Amino acid sequence: MNRKIISAVVGVFTVGVMSVSAFAVPLKAGTWKGQLLDMNCYSAHGLKGRAHGRTCGKKCLLSGAPAAILVHGHAWTLDANPRPLAPYVGMIIRVKGQCNTRDHVLLPTMIKVDDHGTWKTIKLIPLFKPVE
Repeated sequence: MNRKIISAVVGVFTVGVMSVSAFAVPLKAGTWKGQLLDMNCYSAHGLKGRAHGRTCGKKCLLSGAPAAILVHGHAWTLDANPRPLAPYVGMIIRVKGQCNTRDHVLLPTMIKVDDHGTWKTIKLIPLFKPVE
C-alpha cells in the first residue's frame, strides 16, 4: 500500500514539475532601439510618429494604455508604467533589459530617449506600490 501511495505522489510531482517547465519562457538580455508607441492607437489604427505622440499618444499613455517600441516593423510591448513615457511618444528610445520573444514583451531595466541628439534617462516608476 505504501509503495502505491509513494508512486502516486512521485508521479504527480513529476507531472507538476514537467508542466511548470513547459510554461517557462527563456528571457534574452539586450538593448533595443526604436520609436516609442502607444499600443491603443498603433494596434487599432497603425498611428505612430511625433505629431500623433504630442496629442493622442500622450493622452493614451497618461490614461494607462500600454507603451511599446517599434523595432524593424515589429511592436514590442513594454512591461513598464506608461505614464513617465507619455511626453516622449513618437520619439526614438533605447530600452535595456530582457525580452520575452514568445509574447513580444520587453522587461526594461533602463529606458533612454533621444532628446534632440542627447540621450536622456527616463525614470521608471513601478506600476503598483509595494504592500508593506
